[in-house]
Amino acid sequence: MHPKLRAWAQLVRVPNTLTSCADVLAGFVLAVGIGWQFESVGPPMLVISLASICLYWAGMVLNDVHDIEEDKAQRRNGPLVRGLIALSTARIAGWGLLFAGILLATVSAYLLPDSGETRPYWIVGVNAVLLAVLIVAYDSSLKATAVGPLLMGLCRGFNMLLGVSLGACLNVSGDSLQMLPVTGSLDWPSICLASIGHVCFVTGITLAARREGMLNQSSFRLGMSWGVSILGVASIAACSMWSTDRVLRLDPNVWFPMFVAMLAMPWLRRAIASIRSPGIGTLVPAIKQAILSIIFLDAAIAFQFGGLLPGVLICGLAVPTFALSRLFRVT
Repeated sequence: MHPKLRAWAQLVRVPNTLTSCADVLAGFVLAVGIGWQFESVGPPMLVISLASICLYWAGMVLNDVHDIEEDKAQRRNGPLVRGLIALSTARIAGWGLLFAGILLATVSAYLLPDSGETRPYWIVGVNAVLLAVLIVAYDSSLKATAVGPLLMGLCRGFNMLLGVSLGACLNVSGDSLQMLPVTGSLDWPSICLASIGHVCFVTGITLAARREGMLNQSSFRLGMSWGVSILGVASIAACSMWSTDRVLRLDPNVWFPMFVAMLAMPWLRRAIASIRSPGIGTLVPAIKQAILSIIFLDAAIAFQFGGLLPGVLICGLAVPTFALSRLFRVT
C-alpha cells in the first residue's frame, strides 16, 4: 500500500469504520422492524451508512488534530506526528468530512420510497447536526474533562439514532411503505434502551482507554470503567423486554439477553484479564475486542427486531473489520 494512503487509513482508524455503519443500520432496523423490503430502502441505507462513515472519520481526524502537541510530547507514532500528513491538510479534511456527513445524512431521507405524503426529512438532518456538535465537543478541551468519555458515548448513541431517524420516516405494513409521525408508533422503550446501551458501552471503553499508554494501570479504575460498559451490555440485552407491539425473533426476557451475553463474552474475558493483570499487554486487547464487539451487539439488535437478513448483513461487517484490524491499529 502507498505510504500516504496507509497514513490516511491509520489517521481515520479504518478498522473501526464499519462499526459506525453497524450502529446506524441497527438503528434503522430498530425503528422499522420486520416486513420491509431491502430493495426498497437499500439506497437510503447505503447513503446513511456513508454519512456515518464521514462523521466517524471526521471525529478521528479532528481528534488527532486537537491532540497533536500531546502526541508529540508522548512520542506517539501517529501520521500527524511523523509528518506524513500536514496538520493543515488534516484539519481541512476533518471539517470537510463533517459537513459531508451532514449533507449525506440529509440526502438519504430524500431517497426513501415515495409515499405521496409529506415526510419529516428534517429529523435526519437535525440528528446529523447534533451528532456533529457532539463530535466537535469531544475533539476539544472537553475531551480531557470528566464529561469527555460521556461525550464519546453520546456520539455512539446519536449515531444509532441517526439510523432511527431515517427509519422513523417509514411505517411498514405488509408490502407498503407509509409515513410514520415524528412521535408515536415508534418503539420508544426499545430505542431508548438500545441507544443508552451504546452510550454506556462506549463511555466505559473510553474511560478504560484514557490511560492506555501508561505502564502502571489501576485495577480499580479499570474495574469501574468496564463496569460502565457492562451496564451498556445489560441495557442492550433488555432493550426488547418492554417492546410495544413488535414482532421479535427471540424471547425478550430469556433468550435474547442470553444471546447478547454470549456475544459479549469474548470482550468480557479480556476485560477481566485486564483488571486482574493491569498493563498495556492486557488492556489493548480488551479495548480492541470491545470496539469490535459493537458490530455483534448491533447484529443482535437487528436480528431481534428485523429478522435474519439484517442481522446477518451487519454481522458480516465483522469480516472486513477483523481483516483490517490486523493491518492497522484500532486505537
